[in-house]
Amino acid sequence: MNSLTKAALICGSGSMIILVSILINLPFAVQILLLLTGLAVSVYGVFLLVKMVVHPTEKSSETPTEQAPVPTPKKKKRPTSTL
Repeated sequence: MNSLTKAALICGSGSMIILVSILINLPFAVQILLLLTGLAVSVYGVFLLVKMVVHPTEKSSETPTEQAPVPTPKKKKRPTSTL
C-alpha cells in the first residue's frame, strides 16, 4: 500500500472515531476519551502527510524490469470411478 494511502486512511479513521463518539449515546467520560483518541489519531495522520510533503522520497533512477507472469500449475484430472 502506498504511504500516501496509509496516511489518508489514518486521518480518516481518526475522523470516524470522532464522529462515532458524537453520534452514539455514551457516558460523558467515554465520549471525551473517544474524542481525544480520535483527535490524536487524526493529528498523527496529518503529521505523516506533512512529513511526506517536507521530505519526499527520492525515486530511484533504475527502472524496474518487467517480470513475466508465473504460469499456474495445471491440475491433473482424476479418472472417475463408477461403483
